[in-house]
Amino acid sequence: MLTLNIKTRFIYGWFSLRSIKLYVDDVLFTKFLAQGTSIIEIPDDAQKLTFVLGKVYPYKTNMYVTKEDRKRKEIFMGLHLNHRNLLFFLYDSLRTDYLRSVKLTIQEYASFENDIYQQEFITLKDNKTSIISLLVSLVILLFSVVQQENELAPLAFMIGLSSTITSLVYFKDLQIEKRTYKTRILSTIALFVLAVLFLENSYGFLHYIILMFTILLTLFFIENLKSNQNIDVKEV
Repeated sequence: MLTLNIKTRFIYGWFSLRSIKLYVDDVLFTKFLAQGTSIIEIPDDAQKLTFVLGKVYPYKTNMYVTKEDRKRKEIFMGLHLNHRNLLFFLYDSLRTDYLRSVKLTIQEYASFENDIYQQEFITLKDNKTSIISLLVSLVILLFSVVQQENELAPLAFMIGLSSTITSLVYFKDLQIEKRTYKTRILSTIALFVLAVLFLENSYGFLHYIILMFTILLTLFFIENLKSNQNIDVKEV
């Protein structure tokens, strides 16, 4: 028999009370809880291991037993969710490969639950990007109501409202997960450009002001990323 050592670590404890089905060569072999450590004895001649989470829209992941595994008589592995961040959660969770499996060394197995969801954080020198985002959002919000007679103005209003709320929520955050920061700022920039298309240039300078501050936001965003890269290099 082969000893299968499994560590299951799902972010935020999601699905932790559910069971994961283990299929050996496409035949249901056993079930185990979707959390913590599980040790399962499987046949020596097993070729493919399939892990299934859920019934209606199940997540599946496969792992194959190699000659080296049979020589060692033991397999160390981890199960986790392909979670990038909350912004991508809905998209990621709709994919059948949301559940992932990975083979591990003994050392990796020991620290798997601590290492798998490590996130890269960046430290902002100031909240310039939040200030500019808030100012532009308020301008869009205001002028989507004032002096607007086109049918697309409500879309600009929604952009201004949502961007204002987002800017206020993250206003004081100077340490933030890098991927979340990049996604949020790039989305904000794209929405500001769209808002220009949705707004009438009532005062002649409205489009210019929004685009000018959007460019400024982009420059500060790039500066923040570069400054943190420089810090990482110095630390190394």
